[in-house]
Amino acid sequence: MSKAAVVSKLKELKLSTEGNCDVLKKRLKNYYKKKKLTSANLFTASKLSPYYVIVDFEATCQETNVPDYQHEIIEFPAVLVSTELQQVIDHFQAYCRPVLNSTLSGFCKELTGITQEDVDTADTFPQVVKDFEAWLTKHKLGSKHKFTVVTDGPWDMGRFLYGQCKISGLPYPKFAKKWINIRKAFSNFYKCRRFSLKMMLEHLELDFEGRPHCGLDDARNIARVLLRMISDGASIQVNERIHLLALEAKSKVGKPECVVVPVTASNPYNTANKMQQKRRQRDHQTTVFSDSDEDST
Repeated sequence: MSKAAVVSKLKELKLSTEGNCDVLKKRLKNYYKKKKLTSANLFTASKLSPYYVIVDFEATCQETNVPDYQHEIIEFPAVLVSTELQQVIDHFQAYCRPVLNSTLSGFCKELTGITQEDVDTADTFPQVVKDFEAWLTKHKLGSKHKFTVVTDGPWDMGRFLYGQCKISGLPYPKFAKKWINIRKAFSNFYKCRRFSLKMMLEHLELDFEGRPHCGLDDARNIARVLLRMISDGASIQVNERIHLLALEAKSKVGKPECVVVPVTASNPYNTANKMQQKRRQRDHQTTVFSDSDEDST
């Protein structure tokens, strides 16, 4: 079925025509699948969270980060999505004053658009976390209403938040122990490789709105991807969790203090090792291919 034919059918059914051919075919297929199951009284509504909180931290950085560089969160943004309304209903944003790297590098300022004044006049991370938790309480999230955190990859929680909590002497927050990695969910639903945020938007034929690497703008665009997936019939579930290994690490030299693993992993550390081995193999293959390409030119 050609893209033109799919678009024509989607228009007839009053469904969105945004997205590349694979996305459009998936949208149409899900429509007919739902219709068939409904007519047979077999349709079960997707187990979606009533609310999603999209988080995309920005952190201190250098153009070339040394291995032991400690990133500190300098922007804490969050976007609240209502599944029932299928729209963004509120947002939270606060800058954080770093304590280890109090002066932002020129690279960091240019990348994020965050100024030295923004962080100099901001609260430190512990106060910002309190403000964020007060924002969650205001919306009765975690009490009256269930919610799920959404991120663009594993790094926000597994690297930035975990590292910042260590620097600030705070316990790792309960709300961030499980989340949805939107890259994994997108790849699994649309049957494509894992894309960056920019590429996911392009796959859906959507333009990035705002400034890339502004945490709040990134979170808003992640929300747009999430809402399109919900509209297309995706059942979006928690797919990653953090496993804290601090106590184990004390007696096992060289082991990390936490790992990010799929929610189904029974042995988190072994799973993390396997994931790292696969990543190293992919990196090696990429290097080999790159060298071959250079030799052939």
